[in-house]
Amino acid sequence: MLREVLAGDTYDVVASRHGITRTGVERRIKALAARVAASESISGLNADGVSFVRRLRANREAVLAALARLETDSDSHPVAPRQIRILSEHEIAAGANRLRARSQHPHEDLALYYLMLATGARPLEIARLQVFDYLAPDGAVRTASELRAESAITGRPRPLYFRSERLNAVLGEYLARRAQLKQGIGPDAQYRGLDPLSRLFLSPTGQGFEILAYGVEGQRRFRCRAIQEAYRAIWRNAGFKNLTTLAVRHTVADRLYARGADEMQVGVLLGISERGAVRGMFPRRLPSLDELTDELV
Repeated sequence: MLREVLAGDTYDVVASRHGITRTGVERRIKALAARVAASESISGLNADGVSFVRRLRANREAVLAALARLETDSDSHPVAPRQIRILSEHEIAAGANRLRARSQHPHEDLALYYLMLATGARPLEIARLQVFDYLAPDGAVRTASELRAESAITGRPRPLYFRSERLNAVLGEYLARRAQLKQGIGPDAQYRGLDPLSRLFLSPTGQGFEILAYGVEGQRRFRCRAIQEAYRAIWRNAGFKNLTTLAVRHTVADRLYARGADEMQVGVLLGISERGAVRGMFPRRLPSLDELTDELV
């Protein structure tokens, strides 16, 4: 996380990426930066200054070098990596069946379910999507779209692909249901009769999920508790208790790697700018020896 902040990401961006609070990120970075400052004599950086991101970035190269030495020194006492659940194709299909049977809003919930699994987008980013992000004026699916800068957590646009038949089928059903209920209707038949500027997903009241700004003026800090709660219910009804957004993004990264993607491509799709950060956050899952040698000839 310290490397991500040194690379230019804010505490809020890093917190969203790792599925923890901003305060948690800030505390971890300050603690690690304090260790770096205590272990090295870095000009312009001292124990009193480690709280300030500006000073850390001003000494970026020295901090990274000191961090590398700290990691080398700790190699003799390795820490076991935290296990993050990666969903298999069978689990994803079984979860969809359970969700369809248990959900009170199966059309919307299945669309939300498959959208995160197909794109790796974060809940707040999904809440910000509008109809025209998904549909062209003639009603066709924009298979190669874009997560606009104003929708992305990082504030930087990135490619957004809607190339999953399962996703497009359930999302089509959801939008047709919306049109029947006259929720977010447009002035004509374009965009399947929907208002292109309306949110792609609406809350049960027929309004877009409420997004609130918080923090001091000028900070890009937003929360959308409604869609967070919606996803918690979705994972619970799908049978994935305590599944996190980070675990879903790990699943997406794992499937991309399996198709031959490199770290740069995974980073582009998941909104991570540095290859090294991708490698640290979403390392490639190495196959077991059994998998490697099964039917080798």
